[in-house]
Amino acid sequence: MRLQFYPMTFVAYSLGAAVAVEKGLSFSLYPYALGYVYLFLLEVCTILANELYDLPTDRINRNASPFNGGSRVLVEKKLAPKEVKTALVLLLSLLVPSGLVLALLCTPSSRISAIVLLIAGIPLGLGYTVPPLKFCYRGVGELIVALTHSPYVIVCGFVFQSGSWTDPSPWVLSVPLFFAVLSAITLAGVPDHRADKRAFKNTFSVLFGEQTACLLALTFATIAVAAGKLLWYFQTLGRLGHLLVLITTPHWIILLMATFPLVKSGTYDRRIDGIMGIALSYIIWFGIIPLVASLKS
Repeated sequence: MRLQFYPMTFVAYSLGAAVAVEKGLSFSLYPYALGYVYLFLLEVCTILANELYDLPTDRINRNASPFNGGSRVLVEKKLAPKEVKTALVLLLSLLVPSGLVLALLCTPSSRISAIVLLIAGIPLGLGYTVPPLKFCYRGVGELIVALTHSPYVIVCGFVFQSGSWTDPSPWVLSVPLFFAVLSAITLAGVPDHRADKRAFKNTFSVLFGEQTACLLALTFATIAVAAGKLLWYFQTLGRLGHLLVLITTPHWIILLMATFPLVKSGTYDRRIDGIMGIALSYIIWFGIIPLVASLKS
């Protein structure tokens, strides 16, 4: 299930709910809880589908790690594809009743928006690797991951608490998180480059080359920290906005210092666990600090 990637989804989802409360809407526990159950199930289904449809590239990946290359459960034959397919079907069947109950729990004013979000999440999540969409094989996989792990889940948290999807607040708060996620997922494709290329998986690394992918990742990380500074400048985060600048700026510098030697060396066909750890932990600040700021308001 690769549970190491789930906390950020929970933080981003909670941020959306906190922003709704900050704007004067009443917090509703049951839609909040069931909404996360739905998103959790959807994320598990996405992971399982990725394990199945990424098996050709996972089998030949020599640089797999906790951050890239899949869970290796199918590669190491700890489970059979049939068992994973059975689990996937069972979990998908749970999405329908949980989604229906959640829609009924939402207020009439937000019900239609909630239903649209619930339905849209399925092709956005499963479509990452599942035909016919296969986003990651068509050169937009990184963008879809950034979309689903930032604006999508934040807006879900906001709408499930009766917020309007047209309100700019959750969208604005998602901008730095979007680019931080995009940076990390772009870097994650670098050690997978050779295996993905042989499997015709068009990640940014395959499309543009490992060096360009690294530079793109650093550019996205820079945009993230710059967007965070704009949130602070325009006092979007209230009294705690300065923390986003004070914490993310040195973290961004550390990410640059860790990645530039990789670019300079040109030795990309290896694991980059240290860099990935820095890139993934960089994401957390753009969710945690806005969440705490919203709760303190």
